[in-house]
Amino acid sequence: MSIKSQFLSKSVIDFIYMFSSNLIKKGFGFFREIILAAIFGSSIFYSNFLFLKTISELFSEFTQGSAMQAALLSKFSKLYSRNKDVSLKNIFKFSQKVMLGLFVLSQIIQIPIVFYLQTEYFWTFILVSILLGIILSVNFYNAIFLVIMQGKGQFRKHSISTTIDIFLSTLVLYPFSIILGIIGIALSRLVGLFSLFYFYLFPMMKEDTGEKIQFGVKDFSIPVLFLGNLSNIIILISRFTAGLDNTNNIAFFNYSVVILNVFLTAVILNLNTIILQRISIKKDLRLIFFSVFGALVFGLGLVFVIHTFGFVIFHFIFERGAFTLNDTIATVAYAKDLSYSFILIFIAAVLFQPFFTLPSNNVSKFSMKFASVFIVAIITILIYFYYNSSDTKTNSLVMMYCLSSVYFIISIFSFFKYYKFVR
Repeated sequence: MSIKSQFLSKSVIDFIYMFSSNLIKKGFGFFREIILAAIFGSSIFYSNFLFLKTISELFSEFTQGSAMQAALLSKFSKLYSRNKDVSLKNIFKFSQKVMLGLFVLSQIIQIPIVFYLQTEYFWTFILVSILLGIILSVNFYNAIFLVIMQGKGQFRKHSISTTIDIFLSTLVLYPFSIILGIIGIALSRLVGLFSLFYFYLFPMMKEDTGEKIQFGVKDFSIPVLFLGNLSNIIILISRFTAGLDNTNNIAFFNYSVVILNVFLTAVILNLNTIILQRISIKKDLRLIFFSVFGALVFGLGLVFVIHTFGFVIFHFIFERGAFTLNDTIATVAYAKDLSYSFILIFIAAVLFQPFFTLPSNNVSKFSMKFASVFIVAIITILIYFYYNSSDTKTNSLVMMYCLSSVYFIISIFSFFKYYKFVR
């Protein structure tokens, strides 16, 4: 078998592992949402929890997943391609310091949100805020070493470990939620995260021999972390907008995105991981163009499925327990309104990946400009909301479509920067 054939074969196998594991994880994710929908429905109590959780999830998008891959995967892929053994001692020391900082920062922001909610369950939400801060910190710690695992090319191990994480979280969700309410939701997530660390990441602490690397703040660029998970950040900002009126609109938004996000997480983000890892080692424009075409096809397929079979899908998945027929109708309407924006998000998410393989000084320079444009867009939209009074559903849709359009535009510019560098 030729080297090219081996390369392509490994890429296909890696994608199959990641795609399959993500289908399984999405299955568990669906089951989690079914449990939550049946127990809490679209209640204000649960909607307030979603509103508070959006803050910690927004922080997490800077510290895990595609953002962490964008910041570190290229670095570790090249490092392990040159060295058989690498000492991770400095990485552990740095990660532990950041964990504490993230927890404190999350509480500074989340506790005022609890006061804003003006809920009768004040102390319950304070405890939830603390637990969400712990989840954020542990997520960051785990995310760094999951990227290292991918940098080694251990996609199979990565897929299995993250699947066990979500499986255990789902397994204990129902009893925890029935007994402890929203506190149980947070505790169930911690069960999965700690199991992931103990069984798969704790052994990596023994890797203290070989090439020693310097690791610290300089390896993280806030603009790069921001852009790396921009698709999920857009969704979370829009979800936060949907919850500003302290009604259950945020619940309908959340349930609709659960379905819409399947294609993004199970297909597009897996493609992105493979692309980033491969083109960090060998430039291949054909792989990028193929992925963009695939993103377009999946996006159009998503719109067709939601508009044709949306009611049947949401009725089958969610309508039980506390989740009623009226909840289904409201959620389907939200999903149809949101669906077209995901086409832009899919394509933009793929187009952005090559940009992160450029030399770090180029990435940092242009990331700052791209992130600035995006932040200006958010501020402009917020000013528009201030002078134009609308309901939160309308505002969340405006936020979603405007930000996804900006994302699409800057992703095109990012690809041109990559193309000029490699041609």
